Amino acid sequence: MVDAIVTDQRKNVTVDLGQLRMPVLNLFGTQDHIVPPSASAPLGALAGSSDYTELPLDAGHIGLYVSARAQRAVPEAIDR
Repeated sequence: MVDAIVTDQRKNVTVDLGQLRMPVLNLFGTQDHIVPPSASAPLGALAGSSDYTELPLDAGHIGLYVSARAQRAVPEAIDR
């Protein structure tokens, strides 16, 4: 199991993802080679929010932000 405690050593801050209570929209590109889905998808099991939405898009790292598909899908997901 992945640890829900994350430490940012640059700022000496520890975050318990299980304490997240705000809505979470996890967007990730299924073709992303910089931040692969295997690094993004586990957030759903770690976040404590009961309002968690995962939106994998068939895009790479840059396409996730600039593709026509993302331009349609992301605003719709935010409006839900």
